[in-house]
Amino acid sequence: ISGPQGSGKGTQGDLLEEKLGIIHLETGDMFRAEIAKGTELGKKCARYMDRGILLPDSIIFDLLSQILNEETIKKGFVLDGAPRRLSQIKWIDKYLVERNSQIDKLILLNLSREETIGRLSARRICPQCGRNYNLITVPPKNDELCDDCQVKLITRDDETPQAIAKRLEEYHTETDPMIEYYREQGKVLEINGEQPVEKVFQDILKSLEGLALRG
Repeated sequence: ISGPQGSGKGTQGDLLEEKLGIIHLETGDMFRAEIAKGTELGKKCARYMDRGILLPDSIIFDLLSQILNEETIKKGFVLDGAPRRLSQIKWIDKYLVERNSQIDKLILLNLSREETIGRLSARRICPQCGRNYNLITVPPKNDELCDDCQVKLITRDDETPQAIAKRLEEYHTETDPMIEYYREQGKVLEINGEQPVEKVFQDILKSLEGLALRG
């Protein structure tokens, strides 16, 4: 599942996991977990992420090799966050073919630049538990307090207007070739990501009709 920052990939990935019984693999969360656990992979990630540098392919491959095991592939999965670069896509295609599997579809959540900036500017995070919110799409129940901790939510450092513009540029530079690669294979399912969450989800399910998916 792909789309610019703020398009709701994580939310839709969770919904697909619940509905279809497949596994939602959010690679960003997994890298952060590796860093928190202090693993060797986590230490490698931290060296890049602390400097705001994109992770090299070798680290992405290390994580994907861990999470795309026999059980994950057999059950079915939705990838969120990686692979993004064309080099990563070709690696994962080869990796899956060797295990009698493949990427069936690329779900692309489309957002305009204006909508993306608006959504990212509305993002908030709990400084205590790390739970993410969005004042537009997934607001907290009580003003700007975390539902769980009742702590004042904060804005992430990487979601200033300047940082958002840079991340959008990086997204298109990295991801557009990947989208074209799968479009040439007839695998891209384009979804209007500017709709309410439930409508986006229903459109995704409708676009997946005919595939041998659980649910």
